Amino acid sequence: MSWLLDKFVEKTTGVTGALLVSRDGLKMAAAGLGTDQADRGAAWVSSFHSLARSADSFCTSEASGFRQAIVEDNAFLVFVTSADHTTAGRPGTGSRLVGSVLCVLAEPGADPNTIGFEMGLLVKSVADHLLTATRGGR
Repeated sequence: MSWLLDKFVEKTTGVTGALLVSRDGLKMAAAGLGTDQADRGAAWVSSFHSLARSADSFCTSEASGFRQAIVEDNAFLVFVTSADHTTAGRPGTGSRLVGSVLCVLAEPGADPNTIGFEMGLLVKSVADHLLTATRGGR
């Protein structure tokens, strides 16, 4: 998967790095990031994704279906999206499989619309490979 992220970083204007993590915070693939940065980032991405998914608990009375969250800083942009929303409800995506999370880092002047669109294309193109088996338990 790292080679796909490498291509994504190279072709998407303004993107400086990408990280694919399991929902429980394990790094699955990275591009444009050092090993330590990617490992620390995986834990942050997992936590941020969980927090962002819970926003519907105070924004609406029913589950709304999280898609993407963006962090905007003076020095960077961070995009976090569920990499499993394209597989929801499909055969073979049972309870023993869980989706992953895609995080993209970009320069502050990057176009959020372009990056969001390209992230969606990437997720759709490899959706079946973004599922991971749950760990532990029975």
